[in-house]
Amino acid sequence: MMIANTKIYKNFQTSIPKEVREAFDINDDTIVEWGITDDGQPEVNFRNKVKLDDIIGIVKTEEVTNSVELKKEVYRI
Repeated sequence: MMIANTKIYKNFQTSIPKEVREAFDINDDTIVEWGITDDGQPEVNFRNKVKLDDIIGIVKTEEVTNSVELKKEVYRI
């Protein structure tokens, strides 16, 4: 189903039509992923940028950690 179309401008820039932005809740934190399917068709996906606040607390450990010591350890390797 065709919703809208856009023009390709200088440096291959284009815009995402309003109808698509609203339908997929696209904002300035959205990443546009471009691909080609196995049968050669273009594919476009949208996802939000991952922010630090999104990942803090995902992994839990009972081990006490110290960020300064962890950083020092990375540079020792």
